Amino acid sequence: MPLYVLRVVPFIAVLAVILVSGLKPEPVPQIFDQQDKLHHLLGFAALMFTLRLAFPQWRLFWAVLVSLSAALAIEVAQGLQPHRTASAGDMLANTLGVLLGWGCAQLAYLWYLRSVAARREAEETDVANLESVSQS
Repeated sequence: MPLYVLRVVPFIAVLAVILVSGLKPEPVPQIFDQQDKLHHLLGFAALMFTLRLAFPQWRLFWAVLVSLSAALAIEVAQGLQPHRTASAGDMLANTLGVLLGWGCAQLAYLWYLRSVAARREAEETDVANLESVSQS
């Protein structure tokens, strides 16, 4: 299986969960007040994180635009359903989730770069050690 497919599958899965839960006729049951804001925040953080994983070549502007467009479309669609409501609070949570997802993606990328650099350094040290042993 190509690496590209492995990067895209999580994005499609997260997008599917967001669309199904965001567009179903009845809202998700809540255990505590404003729990839906937490769902919005975490859902769109996961969406942005997996979008950056799936499409690393996209500029940040386009990734944010796609994520926020999806959020706005879902909010508008919820407003058109009889048992759902659109809210500015939900959109704010979506926006904060996109920013959180972007931040986590950046941290993961920096971690990856450090681990690659550390691995290279270890390999170079091993090669230098082997050369010094073979010269002895």
